Amino acid sequence: MNHEEFLHIRAKKSFGQNFLIDESALFDISHAIQIENRDIIEVWPWYGALTEYIIAQKPQNLRLLELDSDMIELLEKRIQTDWKHTGEVITLLHQDVLKYRDVSGTYSVIANIPYYITSPILFHFLYAMPLSPDEMVIMMQKEVGEKILSSKWKKIDNSYLSLAIQYRCESIDLVRMVPKEAFRPSPKVESIVLRFVLKKKRNEEEEKRILDFWKYAFRFPRKTLYSNLSGYLWLWNVSIKEAIMSIGYDEKVRPEAVEFDDWFQLYSVLFPL
Repeated sequence: MNHEEFLHIRAKKSFGQNFLIDESALFDISHAIQIENRDIIEVWPWYGALTEYIIAQKPQNLRLLELDSDMIELLEKRIQTDWKHTGEVITLLHQDVLKYRDVSGTYSVIANIPYYITSPILFHFLYAMPLSPDEMVIMMQKEVGEKILSSKWKKIDNSYLSLAIQYRCESIDLVRMVPKEAFRPSPKVESIVLRFVLKKKRNEEEEKRILDFWKYAFRFPRKTLYSNLSGYLWLWNVSIKEAIMSIGYDEKVRPEAVEFDDWFQLYSVLFPL
């Protein structure tokens, strides 16, 4: 792709725009999941650098969710010129992704999204959509992605976000790191690309209970797990300290140091059937 054609486009800070221009990164992201003959949603395609790579792999349907009206105008022109051979494959939607719920059947998500909206978009596709995607390839801030991968790398540094993602996913894998220099303009932080394969079966009532539990457990990240859970209304008659110690942790443990599987053991101790 000739990125020089789009050098006149100014990145808007209000949309958190940093244009990915590194060809190897664009290639790796677009080849991280099966695209051919599948329904794909690309979130915030901007001027279509990644879109071009996705189109080359012949998706069955490609929905582009874009919020910036200037980018919508540019993408409309590209659909009529650069991508006119795609026929009825592309649907361009001028819409806030967090309000988008019109899905059916199976689909996958690819997104190079602004860092400030990473968590809301992840939660939207993992929990809020009427049908969740089969897979997602998401580029995000390196620090956030490493937290999500921490247990996989045997370095326990969990957060509410990382636990919620692990809970909904069959697997989470590193696709690649992306340096600052791969963008125009360069962001202040490094990036990481992750591939998420979602679990097919869900229990939404159970999801709500465990997510509420984690919200309390991580209310104040600098405090101990015991301190955070002490305000949990359901636990007024339960020895939280004993419960924490019964699963092998010191009463002063912080929530980020508790391994993923141990949370369910703790929950069963605190809330026996």
